[in-house]
Amino acid sequence: MSSNGPAVRDLLSTVGTVPSEVRVACLVCGADDAAPFMETRDRLLGLEGRFHLVRCRNCGLIYQNPQLTPAELGRYYPPEYHPFLPAIEDEPSPWQRWDRRRGVDRRCRAVIARAGRRTGKVLAVGCATGIFLDGMRRWGWEAHGVEPNPVASAYARERLGLAVVTSDLTAAGYAAESFDVVTLWDVLEHVPDPRGTLSEVARVLRPGGLLVLSLPSIESVEARLFGRYWAGWDAPRHLALFPRPVLVRLLRETGFDHPQFTAFTGHHGTLVLSLDFWLDEHVYVPKLRAWLGRLARSWPARALTWPYYQVANKLLLSSIMAVFVLRSR
Repeated sequence: MSSNGPAVRDLLSTVGTVPSEVRVACLVCGADDAAPFMETRDRLLGLEGRFHLVRCRNCGLIYQNPQLTPAELGRYYPPEYHPFLPAIEDEPSPWQRWDRRRGVDRRCRAVIARAGRRTGKVLAVGCATGIFLDGMRRWGWEAHGVEPNPVASAYARERLGLAVVTSDLTAAGYAAESFDVVTLWDVLEHVPDPRGTLSEVARVLRPGGLLVLSLPSIESVEARLFGRYWAGWDAPRHLALFPRPVLVRLLRETGFDHPQFTAFTGHHGTLVLSLDFWLDEHVYVPKLRAWLGRLARSWPARALTWPYYQVANKLLLSSIMAVFVLRSR
């Protein structure tokens, strides 16, 4: 959020302020024929730069073009980046510990139920600080992870004792057909080569193994309601946004048929973050803006939004979609 911006800018002030960019073709179909879609900025951390989203005229993918080089993009994942969460046991608030544990267990139960087995070997791609992997280990699974951020991956190894490699998936070099489940929680939208990533997932999954994805849904009510303030855009970290038909096509072409779409993650947090971005530009009194933000985060507010999410989830209209799909070949 904007309140984090100055501290992060100070952290990066010695690196330089002119980002290096490269032009890219569509990340799904390879066509170099796109229409302008949106110009935006880093609303989450407040770092420098203007970023352009385009829509592929051939397949419909929305993607960032031009994109930052990998070296430049790394600057936008500082230690303050929100997904780099500490261990649940280190959370000072009992309510927060309970809420986070409940969320992790919900993910673990969903994965285990759809995997069709009570234990096995799981790989989390982009595992951040390893919170989900720690949950799967508690359920009796052999847990492995890859995470390119050196600070987050070191935390997963040193604080939680997890088998996490500082790498992207392809460079990690896992043996073929070595995992029963591979998860990409909020990851596919971040990778510069989603087709190559899913092809590598298919290689390391055993036949009939389960792929789990979660990613922003541009068909959601909140994407339409908040427009450019929707948290799902998250430029420049989100390199691509996948309409469901585009994602189905990409999955089919990389060895995953008949995906099952659902929604059960990122509900209130995504809504509140989008509201924060809107408040930053429309409410000019700092105390009022802070009070509204606290009100939106309160337990009564969460309770009031619960009925909406029950409906939105069933209709696949909430901000984050989850996908469960078996390796078909």
